[in-house]
Amino acid sequence: MTLVIEFLTLIVGIVIILMCAEFALRSSMRIAGHFRLSHGFVGMTILSIGTSFPEIFTHLAGSLRILGDPSTMDEVSGLVLGTNIGSDIFQQNVMLAVVGLLAVIRVRRPSINRNVGALILAGVLLLLAGLNGFISRLEGAVLFFGYIAYLFYLKRTDRPKQHEHDAMSRASLSGQIFITLLSFVLMGFAAERVLDASLRIIEGIHISASLYGVIILGIAACMPEAITSLAAVRKRQPDIAAGILIGSNVTNPMFAAGLGALISGYTVPGVIIWYDLPVKIATALLIYYFLRNSKALTKPKALVLIGAYIVFIAVRKIFFPVDF
Repeated sequence: MTLVIEFLTLIVGIVIILMCAEFALRSSMRIAGHFRLSHGFVGMTILSIGTSFPEIFTHLAGSLRILGDPSTMDEVSGLVLGTNIGSDIFQQNVMLAVVGLLAVIRVRRPSINRNVGALILAGVLLLLAGLNGFISRLEGAVLFFGYIAYLFYLKRTDRPKQHEHDAMSRASLSGQIFITLLSFVLMGFAAERVLDASLRIIEGIHISASLYGVIILGIAACMPEAITSLAAVRKRQPDIAAGILIGSNVTNPMFAAGLGALISGYTVPGVIIWYDLPVKIATALLIYYFLRNSKALTKPKALVLIGAYIVFIAVRKIFFPVDF
C-alpha cells in the first residue's frame, strides 16, 4: 500500500511539474518576443532551458537534500545524474528521431558545428568532471559558467528579425514575469515531493538509483521537450524542434548538473561514467555525422537512432542493474 501511495505521489508530482513547465514556457516565449529575440535563439536557449525545468529542479531539490542530509549523497547523486543523462539519451535517440520520421530535419553547416558541437562538448565536459567518481563544486562552477558563456556566444551571433517583435505593456510584462516565477516555485515544491517518493520507491523495489533515473524519471523529465518539439513539427517547423532537443541536451549536463554540483557536489556511479555518458557522447557524434554528411536527418537515420536506444536500455538493464 505504501508503494502505491509513493507511485501516485510520483505521478501527481510529475504532472504538476509538466503543467508548470508549460506555463513557464509560454510566459518565457512572450518575454522573449518582447525583447526581440529570434526564433533560432529562442529555440536553443529560452525553449531549451524552459523545457529543461524538470531536470533543473530535480537537481536543485537533490542538492538541497544532500546538504540537509549528507548520508544520502550517493543515492541522490545517482538518481539526479541518471535522470539528467537518461533524459538526454531519450531526447537524442528517440525524440529527435521521431521528429526526423515526421519531417526531414535540415540544418545549415554553421549551425551543425555550433550547436551539435556544443552537444558533444557538453557530454565530454560532464564525463571529464566525474571521471574520478566525484564532481566537485569547482567542477560544477566550470560547467555552469561555461554554459552561461555559451549563451552569451549564441546571443552575440543571433540575428533577430524586425517582425519578431511582440511588444507588451509594462503591466503585461510584469504579469508574465510573475507567472514564470510562480511556476518556478511550484516546480521546486513538486520536484522535492517527486524526489522523496523516488527514494522510497528505490528502497521498496530494490532498483539502483541511477537505473531508476535513466529509465523512469529520465523519460518523464523530457516530456516538456517532447511536447514542445512535436508542437513545432505540427507547425511545420522541424528545425526549431531539433533546436529545442539539441539545446536541451546542452542545458542539462552543463546548466542543470553544473548548478547542482555547484551547490553540493556529487558522487558519480561508475556505470554513468563508463556506460551512460559514453553512449550519450557516441550518439551525439552519430548525430553530428548524419547531419554533417548530408545536412539532413532522414527517416533511415532516425530509425538507426531509435534502434540504438533500444539496445542501450536492454544492455543497461541486463548488465548494469546496480550501481558500481
